[in-house]
Amino acid sequence: MEINLLFFFTVVPAIVLYGIAKSGLGGSISLISVPLMTLVMPLSQALAIILPILIFSDIIAVYRFRKEFDLSTLKLIIPFAGFGILIGSLTFSYFSEDILKFILGVMGFIFTVHYFLFKENKEEKSKKNSFKGGICSAIAGFTSFCVHAGGTPTSIYLLPLRLKKEIYVGTRVIFFTFVNLIKLPFYIHLSMMNFQTFKQSMMLVPLAIVGIYIGYRILKILDEKLFYNIIYVLILFSSSKLIYDYFNNYVTIY
Repeated sequence: MEINLLFFFTVVPAIVLYGIAKSGLGGSISLISVPLMTLVMPLSQALAIILPILIFSDIIAVYRFRKEFDLSTLKLIIPFAGFGILIGSLTFSYFSEDILKFILGVMGFIFTVHYFLFKENKEEKSKKNSFKGGICSAIAGFTSFCVHAGGTPTSIYLLPLRLKKEIYVGTRVIFFTFVNLIKLPFYIHLSMMNFQTFKQSMMLVPLAIVGIYIGYRILKILDEKLFYNIIYVLILFSSSKLIYDYFNNYVTIY
């Protein structure tokens, strides 16, 4: 991993965005992180470098939200995420990053457009749904394993529940802590991680801490309604960008 001007314009913002996402300010804002890092390194190396950073950030975030989470929701979504991770580990070589990002983009776009255009009472709470929760968390586990991008499927289930802001963030934080820990042995087994990638991860950890601090400061000043609206807007923006990138690459190729 060569440290040059391109490194500062790709890897640095990518890791800071992951830190901000770990603070609870919208996991979807980090969707651009992996594509940024693949400008200077292969996808498998980017995924291997990011995972220890995510786990380290998880430890910090869990301590902050250790008393603020929805246990019944976690009991539902964590096992299904584990199943998604297993599928991801078995099929990783068959899916391209572009296809996975496009699928995430379509999911997020439909979800947020429905919210902004067709949902009349935007503050109405949805009931917990085992089927929807299982499907969304399994997809989250799968996409998290393949491209570290499980935030959008998770949001599709959690956001409509309209949990208290801190409970929503704490539930996401604990969920992805388990997801990333479950991913770790699979990454090692597939030889995606090694001592060299771990050293590179440790060099970048301070950037994640900066991101977490920025995210926490922003989170403190947001009221509940504004918080949720910002999350929906971030998902809409990032999802639209993923769809645009896919078709732009498709047109370029053909």
